[in-house]
Amino acid sequence: MKYITSILLLLFSASCFSQNNFNLMATINTESDFFTTDNLCNVYVVKKNELTKYDKTGKLLYKYSNNSFGNITSVDVSNMLRIMVFYRDFLQVVFLDNTLSVTGDAISLEQLGFQQTQLACASHNSGWWIYDQQNFELIRLDQNLAKTQQTGNLSTTLFTTIQPNRLVEYDNKIFLNNPSSGVLIFDVYGTYNKTIALKGALQFQPIGDWIYFMSDNGVKAYNYITTDQKQFDMPAVPYDAFRLEFGTLALHTPRAIYLYASE
Repeated sequence: MKYITSILLLLFSASCFSQNNFNLMATINTESDFFTTDNLCNVYVVKKNELTKYDKTGKLLYKYSNNSFGNITSVDVSNMLRIMVFYRDFLQVVFLDNTLSVTGDAISLEQLGFQQTQLACASHNSGWWIYDQQNFELIRLDQNLAKTQQTGNLSTTLFTTIQPNRLVEYDNKIFLNNPSSGVLIFDVYGTYNKTIALKGALQFQPIGDWIYFMSDNGVKAYNYITTDQKQFDMPAVPYDAFRLEFGTLALHTPRAIYLYASE
């Protein structure tokens, strides 16, 4: 079933970008710093320390905020029942359920010994990954906060400067975006596989064997198995980020989020 779902996601996603015409389904008029989406096309909007969830029609569902940890750095909704919220400035991680209610206590990365954590993302089996800038390495923690994998110093191993800006686990792979060299791919054990030379990518989203990414020229896709590349026509709005979920295209602007379906 998981394999079939993955195939359907890939087909719907490719279909969404295969047309030049898009049908605007909903507009979420809200100021935001960034956003993300889950595989049911729910939209999660972040403005400073507040996280808001909308459905794909633009209906407001739930809100969460915390005044203790500063602004939200990232939100991982790959598991909709265990949403991961990362506060880099205060080195805190909070987990929420699908109603954006807090589950459990906040986790202090500083108390765990990680004082320079730059990135964090959810992992399989309720684990999570962090990128530790102090040691230039990826580290995986399980649900009991024990280390299960770590890469060692990537700067030394790869002979390059590592200053990543995005970390994602998807389909048993870890994707670390290092704008100066490209997207680094690891397996679920933290073993380095390859670097995809998408230098300067402003944003990326892995789907199937493709990495969809933003560049100065719009949205493109790169197949990291076959090395095929595509570029897509997009709706005429001045977007600064995108997400693609089951044939729904979401475009972000600082004052609104637009949800499209391909015609």
